[in-house]
Amino acid sequence: MPYKHPVDINTGHFDLDVSGVAGFFGGEEAISAMETIHLYKYRKWMGWYNSPGSWNVGKRFGMLANSRFWDGLFPGPNEDPAKFFELDGKQGPKYVASRSGSILEHTGHLAYLIMQTCKEEPGVQVKGRVTKRNKVTLIQTQLIFEESATKEKLPVRTIPHHGGRHTCVAILPIVVSFATCALCGWTYDWFCCSMILLGIISSGMSSLVIGSASLELRGVKPAPTAPPGDGMLMDGDNIVLLLGKEENVATITRGKFTLNYEPWVKKRSRKEKRKRPVPGKESTNSNRRSDTEAGLQNHSLDRGPNQEAVPIKDEYAAIGLCSLLLVIQLLAQLLLIPQGTFLGQIMFLSSFAASWAYNLYLSSIDKEYIQEQLLLKILNLDERHMQTYSLGTRTTAAVFACLMLQPPGVYAESEWKRLGFEPEGIIRKFIPNNTPVWITWREKVLGVMRDRKVRSRDTCYDLLQMSDEEKDMFESNDQNLLEHLLEDARTAYDLAMSEQIWLGSGMEYPVGDQ
Repeated sequence: MPYKHPVDINTGHFDLDVSGVAGFFGGEEAISAMETIHLYKYRKWMGWYNSPGSWNVGKRFGMLANSRFWDGLFPGPNEDPAKFFELDGKQGPKYVASRSGSILEHTGHLAYLIMQTCKEEPGVQVKGRVTKRNKVTLIQTQLIFEESATKEKLPVRTIPHHGGRHTCVAILPIVVSFATCALCGWTYDWFCCSMILLGIISSGMSSLVIGSASLELRGVKPAPTAPPGDGMLMDGDNIVLLLGKEENVATITRGKFTLNYEPWVKKRSRKEKRKRPVPGKESTNSNRRSDTEAGLQNHSLDRGPNQEAVPIKDEYAAIGLCSLLLVIQLLAQLLLIPQGTFLGQIMFLSSFAASWAYNLYLSSIDKEYIQEQLLLKILNLDERHMQTYSLGTRTTAAVFACLMLQPPGVYAESEWKRLGFEPEGIIRKFIPNNTPVWITWREKVLGVMRDRKVRSRDTCYDLLQMSDEEKDMFESNDQNLLEHLLEDARTAYDLAMSEQIWLGSGMEYPVGDQ
């Protein structure tokens, strides 16, 4: 008698429709593509295609919406939009001012971009002794804001969009999405037709709303009596010398990028009750911005009869609604796409494939590089105002930086103190060594800086030579070290003289003396 299994494991015909889970596919690429939307011209108008990854995109950008309702629906930290899109918020290098004496251990996002730009430059290799290359970039800052914009309020400039081929490439997914939608309708597959159309609408509306912000550069209002902002950004073996007015240098070191959304995007969908704040008690939710911080963007106040004024946060309800639409899109696809015909499902997946390819193209572009180019444009900097040198030793870089940061035409130490210029302190930022050899070397360098008014290269070169007294003072090893250090100083001196001709500082030397 044949054996019969007690349980029938044959479930019959089972059809797994992969198009139902296609909304999860390509989510990372879609998010990365959406994060570039504020950088490209016309990018916000190019989102009308059936994009994959609607669930991931909706959950991600829904965190921008800021209220109890949206925080419950899309949990996560409510960051500033510019930081959320990684357009601001990165920590920049250390900054040392040569005149005011101020030191910033960490600068902002703009200084970070400037340093990254200078690191990418190959630099002109300067002849001389080589131990370890140090790259020094000299930047003559230019006027960024109109003088009228800095008198009464924080200066702000709108950053123009970056051009590119993305507009032409976007035609591919848009045409494919509309063509597949029309073909599904022509074959009376209304399930797939409606889902492709819903994907087009939700993606297009999201791009339009999220991309409606203008990218702005917000500067710093300097004190009326602030000295020139000359100083240097220091990141290991990479140095950037910033020369120019305080407001221009301060914009690089402490300015920031902001995203300014239209009021219809930021407005609240409903009025939210506020509790009266308890003095001395801070909020325990570290993942949420404080009311004071968030209220900097919207200064409207919610006042009760016996309540203190409490700033109202921007809700970004329009972004929340678009994110909700993207999530609903996926749920609808899970239910309705399996009801469509085989041809309709193929059309649906074809629109996804074309859209995914476009998202992949956008996400492959270096967003940080685009930011660097936009920043240089808004700072009015080009190759005429920036020059990078690759110096062979740290001592050469130290002397070159010190000579370039010396106030033009000022040589007396009394005047240095009055202006707040401390050349020895600048050199110590590079090399803090305090042995007799290094002390002697620093004194010689400072002596050259005092006697540059002689306007003779030979005279200054004589000061950078080892005297007979110093030869008797040091042993042979120390003599060799001092000679190498003085050789580095002479190399830096020659380079500084040629650069000051380029800067037109009035300290150029006669051609015959060079």
